[in-house]
Amino acid sequence: MAVLAPVEIDELPRSVEAFIALRDQVAQVPQGGAAMMVVALLVYVEDEDVGRQCLAIAVDREKLSEGPKGYEGRQLRASDIWLLHSQIKGKPYVAKSYVKGAMPDNGYQLPESSYVFEFSDNPHSGDPERGTYKVFVKSSGASSPRPVTVKRNDEGIWKAYEWSTLIVGVQEPDEKVVDDL
Repeated sequence: MAVLAPVEIDELPRSVEAFIALRDQVAQVPQGGAAMMVVALLVYVEDEDVGRQCLAIAVDREKLSEGPKGYEGRQLRASDIWLLHSQIKGKPYVAKSYVKGAMPDNGYQLPESSYVFEFSDNPHSGDPERGTYKVFVKSSGASSPRPVTVKRNDEGIWKAYEWSTLIVGVQEPDEKVVDDL
């Protein structure tokens, strides 16, 4: 696997407008599209309503359906919403595991300053010039990086096309036992 340039953001967007502005900066490269999918997951675990809108913006249009729980009448497909809800509801550490420095032994505590996402690819990732590429996102809670296939849209923005492994479980956070007796 070859290491790709990391993606670094200063803070999580708190609104759809901030998410779109960040996406327009970051998702000009394949790993940026994958990073925005992770960012959308992080927003989702903090605010489900804004997160659903961000997810609709981060995912390739082909993977969306009509509906009110997304952005501009488009939302994740019902099967993806169900999968998302069943896999990470109550487990915000799954999304946090992709942020450098958030690890099982610190309870997946997010860094106080910027968030860094690390990526790699391999000889089977494809050719980004063709508009589809597979990148691998490093997770501190998994033994190997998680694949995300991204597609470039007509505006030159990379969006997540296949991302289901991002929400598969990761190592649970270490539980700190306090014995103050």
